[in-house]
Amino acid sequence: MSDLLRKKSKQILDRGASIQPKTTFNLEEEVRESSSKQKGTSEGRETGRKKAAANSTTTVRVSTLNKDKLNALVVLGVADNVDNLVDILMDEYISSILSKDEKKQYSLILDVYNLKKNGKK
Repeated sequence: MSDLLRKKSKQILDRGASIQPKTTFNLEEEVRESSSKQKGTSEGRETGRKKAAANSTTTVRVSTLNKDKLNALVVLGVADNVDNLVDILMDEYISSILSKDEKKQYSLILDVYNLKKNGKK
């Protein structure tokens, strides 16, 4: 029974020689590369409008059928993700279906939401 209490220590593994990475991370190089990539991508945009970067996300409740339809369109390659697809669909709806007065109302409502979100009155 004393053998059960005194367990034999395991052999220490031989890890071999220390491995060093071929290249290391350099923040200055990454900043230069990312700034050059941003300059190149901003010139070749599909749409001419500038859009503020989304700094947060939210959840939208839709039916499972609509979720599947959106995901199917993304898989077909219509857009990179569901957010971009919804943006495309809304832009098309606004430009082709809404009347001039409805577009003006839509713009005013968006301005109110933006002011409310930013805390300005």
